[in-house]
Amino acid sequence: MSLLSPLSSLLPVLLFLGVLSACTVTRPTVKIGLVAPFEGAYRSLGYDVIWAVRLAVREANTEQSIPGYGLELVALDDMGDADRAREQAAKLAADPQVVAVLGHWRSGTTAAAAPDYATAGLPLLATGGVEPDPTEARYALWGRADCLLRGGRGCIVWLGGEDTQSVCALAPLSPDSTDAGFSDRYRALSGGVEPTFASVAAYDATRALIAAIAQADAPTRAGVSTSLAHVTLDGLSGAWAFSETGERRAPGPWGYRRQADGAWVLDPTACAATP
Repeated sequence: MSLLSPLSSLLPVLLFLGVLSACTVTRPTVKIGLVAPFEGAYRSLGYDVIWAVRLAVREANTEQSIPGYGLELVALDDMGDADRAREQAAKLAADPQVVAVLGHWRSGTTAAAAPDYATAGLPLLATGGVEPDPTEARYALWGRADCLLRGGRGCIVWLGGEDTQSVCALAPLSPDSTDAGFSDRYRALSGGVEPTFASVAAYDATRALIAAIAQADAPTRAGVSTSLAHVTLDGLSGAWAFSETGERRAPGPWGYRRQADGAWVLDPTACAATP
């Protein structure tokens, strides 16, 4: 009997295991952070946002938008509280795979956490509360003096008040966006919940971060900070980019008024009626 026969008989098995091993190799992962209020008084805002961000991340992985990398979302709850916002910022800063953050969706919490991101060199796409500063890796969907929704009495967080009959928005509602299929894709993920103004803004913002990661020389915090300055996006709200000072430049605003049945319809005069 040949001494080689035992090894020869194992060869097909070894080859098969090699094929299995090749099939199970996974791409390295890069992460983006989302911090928003998922519990407490502002939880509805957080959930408006998270489904949109998850949808953008899922689509990026399906389309392999970041060559050679998988994308993972790290979503943390700050409960709309400034101290908790800083705690969550510290968690994201401590994870080297997190290369950008979107948050915190309230001006007070965003302002509280922004210095911590700057110290960590972690790019922040801020939603109010602070002014953008590319030298601190901070860009803004809107700045300290602005807000996503403005009513007759100033900035508003959600549209639950019966006295809110018109708003001026920095993002359109989904039916008035550039993507007729967004609502269907969002509802499929959210369990039938309709997207809001915040959902549209969050989807576009996440896609901007994804584009910055994909265009960076390397998917690092420094690389993403540099590439964010050059990102252009055909978003739900139209074509937009960032200015040299880190502000989002986009179409809008959009004026809306509420009908008797509760539905919101476009009304260009609504923005003239807001402070």
